[in-house]
Amino acid sequence: MNISKKKHLEMILENVPKHPNPKVELEQYSTPATIAADLLWNAYSIGDIGGKSVIDLGCGCGIFTFGSLLLGAKTSLGIDIDKESIDLAKYSLE
Repeated sequence: MNISKKKHLEMILENVPKHPNPKVELEQYSTPATIAADLLWNAYSIGDIGGKSVIDLGCGCGIFTFGSLLLGAKTSLGIDIDKESIDLAKYSLE
């Protein structure tokens, strides 16, 4: 997929599901698509995503993992301590 505008990236990221059961002790919260798109677009613009390997530590539902793949990351790996978050991120990729 070829993303040519930040707004297009944001619109796609709006479809990443929010965590249905955030755990306070893990400080879980959903990153809004506008913020994720802005951060990813800035990193992409300076050459930090395209063709690179990306690791998303504490990935939650995977919004940064998915976004980096959409922007041409060679690979993107989401890591989280919470199995429920990982399961949700995997489901979102299907």
